[in-house]
Amino acid sequence: MKIETTASGKVFFSGEYMALEGGRAITLSTPQNAKVSIYETNVSNNTLYSSMSDQAYPFTIDQNMKLIWLEEDPKHLGSILKESINQFDKDFSGKSISLDTSEFFYQQRKIGIGSSSAVSVAMTKAFNQLFDLRLDPKAIINHSREIHIRSQDSSGSGFDIITSFVAARTLSCRILDNGDYDYEEIDLPKAIKIIVVINNEYIQTSEMIHRYKTAKSIHSDYFSHHAPKMKVELELLHDSILKKDNNSIFQYLSRYNKLLVDMDNVFDLGVFSNHLELIELARDKDIFYKPSGSGGGDIGLFISDDKEKLISVCENLESKGIAFFEI
Repeated sequence: MKIETTASGKVFFSGEYMALEGGRAITLSTPQNAKVSIYETNVSNNTLYSSMSDQAYPFTIDQNMKLIWLEEDPKHLGSILKESINQFDKDFSGKSISLDTSEFFYQQRKIGIGSSSAVSVAMTKAFNQLFDLRLDPKAIINHSREIHIRSQDSSGSGFDIITSFVAARTLSCRILDNGDYDYEEIDLPKAIKIIVVINNEYIQTSEMIHRYKTAKSIHSDYFSHHAPKMKVELELLHDSILKKDNNSIFQYLSRYNKLLVDMDNVFDLGVFSNHLELIELARDKDIFYKPSGSGGGDIGLFISDDKEKLISVCENLESKGIAFFEI
């Protein structure tokens, strides 16, 4: 018996903090994938192998379905496995599980494109096959979200989970008034190219979200007037993508970004602080640039429908030794 599953990484094209407020977010899947493999073994105990540490971690499941590490605790990825086992509450023995997240690292540094979300999805897909659960797509997403929330103490929108599962180039995602969500695959015009830049800073997203929620409470009057403006621009951006109107896409993307800058200044979040050099480079090349996601740290997007301008900026990034990839 051998089971192999994958799930993609993600970046935010737009939406970020407004995704937490019912605003429409646009997300993009990345070419990087997390891989989960499950094999039968001839021993009663189980083994987790992690590419992150290049180590094997033996474990067993007791009669109360509690995971017990027999030697070292793998911490981060081990918590996802633990919550996956808790989620499905099924007998589990004599298995070897391999978690390969090597594509989410660059020069031994993790890229902020949602590795834990991707592992949560790939693990859920693997357990779905292992236990023959026959889960529908929404059930897989919901199980993955629960696993991710508990293992990472996540307070995000969950759109990283949806994006990792669907693995479409472009998704529109939104949290509904009743707390549920909806999503749809949309077609960003092929002429619009996106270069993802790996910055040299790493910011914990959970810390940024906590900072945002604290500032939102302090500046409640400002937020009550400002957030609706941001959500309107996100709806207009969504409509312009559906119409495949490149000029309008850049217009509304720019207007949303200016509102994000304003909120960042008032809330003192620091979303743009680690991107000043890249913002200046984009300005020199006449290309749109923005940080991606709530973290404001290690990922930025160069976005353009001008191929020659993007080639020029990529040459500049290469000359500076800055890593990037295209979506």
